[in-house]
Amino acid sequence: MESEPVSIRGSFAAKGLKTAVMGLHLQWDAAETERKRARLLRIKVIATGLLPIMAVLFALSARFKTQYPLLAWVEAFSEAALVGGLADWFAVVALFRHPGGVPLPHTAIIPHNKDRIGTQLGVFVEQNFLTPENIAGKLIELDLAETVMRWFADPANSRRAVAASRAYVPLVIEVIDEPDIERVVSRVVAEEIDRLDFARTGAALVATATKRGRHQRLLSDLLPVVTNWLNENRRYVKARFAKKSVLTPPWLDTYIVNSLVDGVIDLLDEIGRTPDHEMRIALDGYLAQLAEQLERDPELAKKAEDVKSAIIHGREVESAVAAAWRSIRNRVTTPASGPETSNEAWLADVLTRVARGILVDRALLDRMNANLIKIINAGLAHFQHTFAELIENIVQRWDTREVTEKVELELGPDLQFIRLNGTFIGGLAGVALHAALLAGAVTP
Repeated sequence: MESEPVSIRGSFAAKGLKTAVMGLHLQWDAAETERKRARLLRIKVIATGLLPIMAVLFALSARFKTQYPLLAWVEAFSEAALVGGLADWFAVVALFRHPGGVPLPHTAIIPHNKDRIGTQLGVFVEQNFLTPENIAGKLIELDLAETVMRWFADPANSRRAVAASRAYVPLVIEVIDEPDIERVVSRVVAEEIDRLDFARTGAALVATATKRGRHQRLLSDLLPVVTNWLNENRRYVKARFAKKSVLTPPWLDTYIVNSLVDGVIDLLDEIGRTPDHEMRIALDGYLAQLAEQLERDPELAKKAEDVKSAIIHGREVESAVAAAWRSIRNRVTTPASGPETSNEAWLADVLTRVARGILVDRALLDRMNANLIKIINAGLAHFQHTFAELIENIVQRWDTREVTEKVELELGPDLQFIRLNGTFIGGLAGVALHAALLAGAVTP
């Protein structure tokens, strides 16, 4: 039996791993919930169990205090402790449910006010957390730009980032319908080309190319290429000359071609060595005239518009977009031949070197942080209230019973300790009042 394709095995393995992780997460959540529930129940039993104990102590001490006067202190303690414990029991229970199942006013506060709590929570987060001052202060404290750059400055981190991007980009490519994306991009590109003034754009390009002598530097770079080609292709030039001059003997063709090529090479070398050569000056004049004609000549402008129209209504844009899309798709979806392709290694190295270069420039890091703060503040201005509404909607969609249980599991143990404290503090207060009575500080 043939083994299944690696991609299929990998897909099932990934799904299996994801299912296993989700299962473990759910099991951990269930175990954690049971642990919290058991802890809450334990403390609740202790806090509730004190109430009957205090009641028994109160009854016994009140019954036998005439025979044993010291029991008056126990009576004072247990009486006040019972009152304090009951009061705190009522207060704690009223947060989550009706005490004893009786629907008294202002009880079961959390279930009855869940939606209002969600609204107020959203407003509270919006006004006290998602503020430009808080975000900017935290970003300044974190120095986010330096933190990110230090992470990328580690070659291992850069490699992981590049590898992760290569793993996720194909998934994005797969969900995009290829004909649709090509059609949309082609239309957008055509619309942008249509907005251009080809003549003025051409004039701007010429002006940019000639600014600060860029065209002259380009010419200086091209001249050696031309001279080398001429020198290495004399036979080709001779063959073309011989076709046009069939009456001259081959030795004469060789002499003429060599002389001509040597002369052209000398001329090109002279142009390359002479910054103010007349040919360079002529080139300056020609480009300046071309820029002016593109800017002002109606006939040349019409020709440029005809070229633009031909591009827009032809197949060039669509073909270029399709070719570019295929190139991108093939580049990102082609499986790597090894653990790390040369492109990935190169990109990771570039990321590392760029990060290290930025780290040594404190002024640049400060500007990056300032720009991040501006971007985030601008985003907050648009989405700050949206975040508040999101919190409100999420809380309102929660099941009331489930929310109540979760809140009680998280806060319940602390609230039960309040009950314990209320019982003992009430008892101590009762002892203090009894002492005051005996001392004559309070008239019965």
